[in-house]
Amino acid sequence: MQKADTKKQQEISAATSLSDKELQGARQVINIFVLAWKNYGLYPEDHVNTKRSLENLVTAFNSFFTDHEDLRLIVEKDRLLCGPEIIYEVSPEAPSEDIITLLYRDGIKWIEFQEGLPLEEIAAFYKIAYKYRLFAEETEGDIVTALMDEELEYIDFKAVDIFWQDLMIMDFSQLPPPAPPPEEVADQEEKDQSRETEEPEGDGIVARSIADPSIGVAQLELSNLDYVTLQQMVQEEENWVITEDLVEALMIIIKSQTEQEKFEAVLGFISEEVVETIELEKFDLLALLFQSLHKLFSPKSPTVQDWQRSRIDRFFQEQSKPEVFQLICDKLLQLEIIEMDKLKALGQALIYLSPELIHFLLPVILQSRSHELQKMVSAVIVHLSRRDIGPLEKIAKKHGTEMGGKLLAILNRLQGDRVNRILFKMCDHPSDTVRGKAIKELVDRDPKYAQRLFSLIDDPSKEIRTSILAAIAKHKSGGLENLLLNYLKENSAQKDPAHILACYEALGRCGSDNSIPFLSKILLSRGWNSFMGSGKLIFREGAAIALALLDTPEAKDVLQKASKSRFKVIRKAFDGTKRLTVSGDNTND
Repeated sequence: MQKADTKKQQEISAATSLSDKELQGARQVINIFVLAWKNYGLYPEDHVNTKRSLENLVTAFNSFFTDHEDLRLIVEKDRLLCGPEIIYEVSPEAPSEDIITLLYRDGIKWIEFQEGLPLEEIAAFYKIAYKYRLFAEETEGDIVTALMDEELEYIDFKAVDIFWQDLMIMDFSQLPPPAPPPEEVADQEEKDQSRETEEPEGDGIVARSIADPSIGVAQLELSNLDYVTLQQMVQEEENWVITEDLVEALMIIIKSQTEQEKFEAVLGFISEEVVETIELEKFDLLALLFQSLHKLFSPKSPTVQDWQRSRIDRFFQEQSKPEVFQLICDKLLQLEIIEMDKLKALGQALIYLSPELIHFLLPVILQSRSHELQKMVSAVIVHLSRRDIGPLEKIAKKHGTEMGGKLLAILNRLQGDRVNRILFKMCDHPSDTVRGKAIKELVDRDPKYAQRLFSLIDDPSKEIRTSILAAIAKHKSGGLENLLLNYLKENSAQKDPAHILACYEALGRCGSDNSIPFLSKILLSRGWNSFMGSGKLIFREGAAIALALLDTPEAKDVLQKASKSRFKVIRKAFDGTKRLTVSGDNTND
């Protein structure tokens, strides 16, 4: 078998032993993988041939995973390796069109397909590769960036920005080399002497890219002299503009620091860049900076030390200063609808800051007329409130009336007892619309909340009364049934007839046979005619409707008696139940 001859692959070969069966399986999968890519370029995305090719590829992967672990492939120029073995080489006839060439071009060093890989992720992978297959300066984005944004669960990869292959972000020639351990001094002196004849004339210093694999972690560790030099470099670079490459360089440097003092020094520089980035409105870089730090020192990372993770947490707290928050809010209010990219990027950055930011963000919602801006800020507030609802509670208590529907829209996206308590307070809002929405949200969360809200059944607003009765009618409840019975027994004669009918209807929907004695007496009693006059009919009709909605054998018996009554007023009340059948009302609710 053909072997990779690079030093890197020789190291892999020594550490990894691959069986012939595994290599054969990997070659079969990759052949199908390349064929599916060719079909993807020949036919539309929804063409039967494209779909069949992707399905065949998923089947091939599943077959491979039956006998083998995840398939990691090393991407080199014009070829793929599985471990130390070359399993695929790009055809020299059309190398620019080969998917392996595209992956190498965009800096992917290895790619791994993991067990459970679904069709949707394969399709998404090809779609991204096809979208960025053409390399041009005006092209926005690349395969690596798009794959990171897609966050595929079963496809992993490692990439090195191709920028680093040829460009050095910092001139490390200004920094003295780290002192080697004592036992290595003698060997190092011999190596230095042998290199004297090989190094170019002049000052003898050769600058290397920080992506050079021969540069070890120890060489990125700052010595005391390095620390002083770095500070001088930063002071001298007055026109140094933060870029995506600078962010990447900073991540490489801070990851390499094992001493807390030097770790603090790099973080201090990053803090300064945060403010400058906000001032320059480079929110995409701000989001990248925060995302990179959070991911690099994630609790899931096994190599991160506790003190590093703790310091990064404190870093984000330190960004949560009133002056920084005010600067952010000023920038938010300056953004127009057309600046959607900036708005989206800033939103992605703000979710990493302290929930105390909510105090500054809510006024932005009130002051801005941009729907998109309000939508983004609300989403950030929801995200931050899920970490700590405290700031939102304070604002709701102090400015709940002023915030109104905007506060309610945020609360509706949050859960928990503390959120529900705020919603109950919103039921006292002066706006009928806000109160009605708060009632509906609470009852949707838990139908039992209707009992706590029952007092609103006499609210001056017809909209609120209707909302409460609708909430009561949603489910069977002995508690609500008793509350309604008591309400109708007391002073219902003084209420609006339409409201009384609605109460009886709600009783029929939430009640049980326990209500039948009361309803039967209202419907069938003859004594009321002498003192209730024409007002009697509305109560009889209400009782008949409630019995019809109860729809039990006992209720039907009472209605049967009413239909055959010799009193016209009782028969007329019974006739009122026919509209339920005509309208298709479900009396079994």
